[in-house]
Amino acid sequence: MLNRRDLFRLRSLPHAALAIVACSATGALAQGVAANGATLYVQPVPAGGASCQNCHGFAGTFRASQFAGQTEAQILGAINGAIADVNTGMGAFSVWTPQQRSDVAAHILVAPAPTPPPPFAPLPTPTASPNTVMFGSTAVGATSATVNVLLTNTNGVAVTLANPMVAPGTGQVGDFRTALVPAGTTACINSGVLEAGASCSIGAQFVPTAAGARSATWNVNFTGNVPARPLTLQGTATAAGAPAPGSPAPTSANAPVNAGAGALGWMQLFGLFALLGAAITRRR
Repeated sequence: MLNRRDLFRLRSLPHAALAIVACSATGALAQGVAANGATLYVQPVPAGGASCQNCHGFAGTFRASQFAGQTEAQILGAINGAIADVNTGMGAFSVWTPQQRSDVAAHILVAPAPTPPPPFAPLPTPTASPNTVMFGSTAVGATSATVNVLLTNTNGVAVTLANPMVAPGTGQVGDFRTALVPAGTTACINSGVLEAGASCSIGAQFVPTAAGARSATWNVNFTGNVPARPLTLQGTATAAGAPAPGSPAPTSANAPVNAGAGALGWMQLFGLFALLGAAITRRR
């Protein structure tokens, strides 16, 4: 029998603790039956039309997020406190008997977490032509002609390009850049949708910063479960002002004409003057 002082102490306790004390005052806590609690957890109550799972999700997930490491008694205390609290909106569950509440607590304690769904199988990556982009010889500081890379979606469903769609990979990435594609060509764009069987183009240019063989990789990225398409870019850079490989070296046949200048030209001119002088002397 509780006296007046005990009742005053009970009023000052939180709802969860109050429920545990109330059950202890009338006897030991009822042993929950998890199998019965599993049914109650997903079954809507008549008054509210909702179930525990509607609000809290799977019992195993609910336990992991709210009751990790707690005992069945502690879970039961939280259930009783929530039902008694008018601010939780769980008054409809007051129809549960103490045994039913214990059953639900027992189910929450042992319920396994749901198995995560299997990951989506990756879709085939769109093809690229050419997959290795070759540039002609380009002088350092100059810009090559644009080479178009044709991207084709070979899937039976549409895929979406990422934003940004082209990401630099490895190598001398500063020696290559994207460029506008020619008019009349469908350009690939950030976040663009590539329908099944459709194609778009990505322009690439070679802008070497140092002489020699230069190479880099790009990754064309997509959203969702579509792997990236790697591209290889290669080019040869010549020193600024140097003739491109394969250009003919200057020869006498194509050397600039000096219009009689030079030592040989002056010697020929002096000889002409000498002949003219001799001819004048004979006439006299």
